[in-house]
Amino acid sequence: MNHFLKNNHDFYYRTEAAEKPALKSKKKRKTGAAIAACLLVMVLGISGGAGGVLLASHFTDSFPGNTGAAIRPQIPYISSSHVRQTREPAENVHLTTSDTLVVNSNTTPFAPAELFEIVRDGVVGIEVLQKMSGRFTPDEYSLVGSGFIFTTDGYVLTNDHVIENAESVVVLVDDYSDPNIIHRYEARVIGSDDKTDLAVLKITREEDFKALPIGDSSALRVGTFVSPIGYPLGLEKSMTHGIVSGLNREFDGGGYELSSIQFDAAVNAGNSGGPLFDMYGSVVGIVNKKLVFENYVDNIGLAITINEAVPIINDLILYGAVSSRPMLGITPAVLNDYTAVLYGVDVTSGIFVREINPMAPAFHSELSIGDIIVEIGGVAVANVTDVQGQIKNNRPGDIIELTIIRYNEAGTQRRVTIRLELANEKDLEWE
Repeated sequence: MNHFLKNNHDFYYRTEAAEKPALKSKKKRKTGAAIAACLLVMVLGISGGAGGVLLASHFTDSFPGNTGAAIRPQIPYISSSHVRQTREPAENVHLTTSDTLVVNSNTTPFAPAELFEIVRDGVVGIEVLQKMSGRFTPDEYSLVGSGFIFTTDGYVLTNDHVIENAESVVVLVDDYSDPNIIHRYEARVIGSDDKTDLAVLKITREEDFKALPIGDSSALRVGTFVSPIGYPLGLEKSMTHGIVSGLNREFDGGGYELSSIQFDAAVNAGNSGGPLFDMYGSVVGIVNKKLVFENYVDNIGLAITINEAVPIINDLILYGAVSSRPMLGITPAVLNDYTAVLYGVDVTSGIFVREINPMAPAFHSELSIGDIIVEIGGVAVANVTDVQGQIKNNRPGDIIELTIIRYNEAGTQRRVTIRLELANEKDLEWE
């Protein structure tokens, strides 16, 4: 259940998720200020959780050099006779990722053509089988999105919206010695999170996979060269090239959305979940959406910042879900001219506390039903996105400061500052 009310705002642009293309399928929309269409969009959440394992332990493999593999133009929609079927059971998966990551020791930037040859084997296609019903739709059909292998034992990262509602998920991996063969591995969904639009899959086989190194997105600057690689419209491993156009882009995704890297390289339907590379060969982002406005916007692609994604990835691997997401533990109502009259107050901007969850620390705090939260940590909050934006970088158990407006029995209001311990979303139960 969504514990916060969401406002629907009118925006002059929309965000399209880099979604999987479908045969005669409508693009799926995500709610919020950003409207999903061409790329599938994520709604993010920040984990303050226990997953520090993924990048913290030792690395064993070095990032491979030039593979020299030939470039094939396109996947013939995954079903041609030259594609060898390789179905591996996705059972008994052991979460041993820390020693199966790769480290990038390269210190010299690659030219785009060199970059492609070096990283291409780690970029994968995601084939999703969905069953459809309807008079004019097939019983089932395949969609194609993008992803990348980030451990040598077969952990794959993609977007949650790429694999949501899937009957089955197959990961398409190049044969490393024969460029004319594509292997298809049945994948197990290890964990996914719709708030951050991230999903971790697992594929298995006896020999190691070629994995891509996780980079440092904090090193990016506006003007830095980057390249996304993916499966736009099912075109196998299509690479575009451009620069970082902006950093720390945030949209109204309910307050949990991870910040995005804006870049000007073209991305389209099917790029969702694919890696965004720096020119050293490391993954610095996960492509998941673009901005569109009729025919007036070109090449405004967005990718989830890899540094912010790592804690989420760790939680998905360890627990199958985000283990730690801070919450106030209240049922709120956003105040405006109409709702202020409804609740009998004369404050038209802020968060009215309708209920307090008995399982949240807030239940035993100074906060009361009927209080109006107007500031968190000294920053004004007017809607739920403001609230979540102020607490998302905290951890459950952290103490925050709320400024509230409280009415006494005579109807006189006073401004009060209180301290509140944040709850963990997973510990709360809501009717």
